This record gives sequence, C-alpha cells and structure tokens, in this order.
Amino acid sequence: MTVKNRDGSAVDGKVRRRDPDRSRQAILDAAEQVFAREGYDGASMAAIGKAAGVSGTLPGYFFGDKATLYAAVIDRLFEERNRALEELGRAATAVLKEEDGLRRGLEVLVGGYLRFLLARPTFVQLMARDALEMTRSGRATEPRHSAAYESSVRGFLAALSPPPGPGVEPDQLLISIVALCFFPLEHDATMLAGMGYRAWTPAFVGKRTEHVVDILLRVLTTTPVR
Repeated sequence: MTVKNRDGSAVDGKVRRRDPDRSRQAILDAAEQVFAREGYDGASMAAIGKAAGVSGTLPGYFFGDKATLYAAVIDRLFEERNRALEELGRAATAVLKEEDGLRRGLEVLVGGYLRFLLARPTFVQLMARDALEMTRSGRATEPRHSAAYESSVRGFLAALSPPPGPGVEPDQLLISIVALCFFPLEHDATMLAGMGYRAWTPAFVGKRTEHVVDILLRVLTTTPVR
C-alpha cells in the first residue's frame, strides 16, 4: 500500500529515512489505515512499517509498542475531530436570529458533523472497531465522546428563544444526533447497500442532514405528551 501525506502527495522513502518527523508522520498515516482495515488485533507493527515504506522495526523505535501507536492514532483523530467540531456551536448560534434561524442552526450542527465524518472515513471505521474490540480484548478504555461537540450542542440549546421544553434533555439530544449521523455511514456496506444507497457521498449526506434536521425540529418545537 502506498502511503501519502495528508495533502495527498506521495511520500518519498528516502526523505522519510533522513527526516524523523516525516517518518513518524508516515507511520501514523499508515497505522491509521491499517488499524481501520485490519482492526487492532489484526494489525502488526511490521505491516504498519511496510505500509509506511519504512523498516518493520521503525514503528517500534518511535512508539515502543502497538498499544502506544494505536493510542497516538486515536489521539490524533480526536484532535482533528475537536478542531472540526468546536466552532459549530458558535456558528449555529450566530444564525438563530436570521429567517428560519432554528432550521439553519440545526443544519450547521448536523451538517458540520456529517461532513467531518464524510471527510474522515477511518474515524468511523476505527470507532466501530474500537467499540467491538475494546470490551473483548480487555484493553483500557477512555471516554470516546467529543466534549467539543457536546459543548456546541449545549451552547446552541441555551441560546434558543423561547427555550426548548423541559422534556428536551441535552445529553439525549446529543446521543440522538450522533446516532442518526453515525449509523448510516458505519453500515454503508450492509444495511444501506441492501437498500440501494451509497452513504459515503455528498448527495446522501445532504439528504441525511435534511432528514435529521426535520426530526430535531419536531423534538424542539413539539410539547411532549406525558
């Protein structure tokens, strides 16, 4: 497998051998792909080194062991996710006073999250594998939710006027948004394929954004019957 830089350009093997920083970056890029494709248990340091175009021992030189390398891959993905999502709350709140502001704000929150997932398919693959393999392998787990996105959702709800009714719980709303966005992409090759859809396309993401926003509008504007 040819590993590329994040900008899509090919990585020169000779440059990697002379440049420790680029070697480390190439190993992280390769590890992200290999872990997403093979899972934690199926991936090996030698395979990651080969995919990165370096020796099979170099990943161990930089990261020590597979668990540490995996943690570095996950940490990098989480940092990217937080950078992508932390501004959504402010952007969504900023449009609330405009015409049809509630819908437009929800489109920012939902569409922004879906576009991040669309741009980072390995994030979806790794999180799906992580959920299955962590409990089975007994590896230590850490919180996997995005505090940045949680803050965005909570900030948006706090800015609504009139505020949503007491039946709207921010935590439950956050879980619903993530589930409604994440599930179709995670199951693109199974349920969605069986229905004739291709989830990993801008067209599907656009329709999914519209549908999820319609659901959330009903939740936020309807008084629940208890």
